[in-house]
Formats: sequence, structure tokens, C-alpha cells
Amino acid sequence: MPRNLAGPLSAGELAALQLAASGYTSRQIAHRLGTTEQGIHLRLKSAATKLGARSRTHAVVIALRRCLIRFDDLDLNEPARGAA
Repeated sequence: MPRNLAGPLSAGELAALQLAASGYTSRQIAHRLGTTEQGIHLRLKSAATKLGARSRTHAVVIALRRCLIRFDDLDLNEPARGAA
């Protein structure tokens, strides 16, 4: 299993991963967290690097497996599909 290569994840990285795991797009995550889409891309890329992941999806899987984010905390009901 990959190790945490660059320290713990920040609160922003964890929040972005949790929303990505819930099915939100980068644009929707940015809107919900009050930041830019570019900022979300940077948070997810940084989280992926820290987790030793190969992609955003892989980073979500690693975070779930390590209990950094929890299934119980995901918003799986219905992410706003077309909404920003």
C-alpha cells in the first residue's frame, strides 16, 4: 500500500477528496468550498501526490481505505448534476 509521502493531508485536501468521492465535479466542489476550480485541481493533485496515488480516483480510494474519509460522511444522495 502506498505511504503518505509528503505529510498529512490538509483540511482543504480532505474536503475536496470527500466531495470528489461523493460524485461532485471540480466546478461543483469549488462552488461548495468557496474557491476556484483551479484551486480544487491543485488540492486534489496535492492530495494524490501525498497519498502516492496515480489519479484523483485512486486518491479517493486510498483515502477511503485508510479511513481518512468515511463512507458515512459522503453525500451520496444526489450531487447536483448540472449545477455549479
